[in-house]
Amino acid sequence: MEIYDITRPVHPGMTFWPGDKKMALELVQSVAGGDGCNLTAIHMGMHTGTHVDAPLHFVEDGKSIPETDLDRFIGWVEVLDLRGLPLIAEADLRRRSITADAVFFRTDNSDFPEGEFRKDFVALAPSAADYLVSKGVRTVGIDYLSIGAYGDTAATHHILLQSEVAVVEGLMLKDVPEGRYFFAALPLKVEGAEGSPVRAVLVR
Repeated sequence: MEIYDITRPVHPGMTFWPGDKKMALELVQSVAGGDGCNLTAIHMGMHTGTHVDAPLHFVEDGKSIPETDLDRFIGWVEVLDLRGLPLIAEADLRRRSITADAVFFRTDNSDFPEGEFRKDFVALAPSAADYLVSKGVRTVGIDYLSIGAYGDTAATHHILLQSEVAVVEGLMLKDVPEGRYFFAALPLKVEGAEGSPVRAVLVR
């Protein structure tokens, strides 16, 4: 059994979306300071690093994270290597045989250095999102902080989330070969939340 950890490390210098909260750690108690244990608090947005979007993220009356079926976050996935594309279009997907319930896209985003936010990331075109919905795909993942293009994130998100397709963003797929895997990207059960950080893994 081979396990790929496709989760981005959580640390204060990690990339975050403009306007979101910068990740910070707070040492609440420390053994060195005379306390009985070490205790850390974490401060970050739900959509920082590797995370999932529930329908509520863009759909007013959509399901929250705890209301979303867990089968969206665990199962079989096809990792498609689409490096070299500036945008993932419908035609790019029609050339592939998609048979799994989930699809993760490895793009040039995986080569971006950590830290500075990039507006020119590779995203999924709305027409490609429509195609995935028509194919019955239940989970879509990409290797940057948004599945939709910068400046037009809502269109792609709405298509996927209105159809209750779970979205996994911020994946780390640089060293992952194209192929079929078993995946898990389980969110925290935060009541009323529209998203959640996850620990995402692939198993082959």
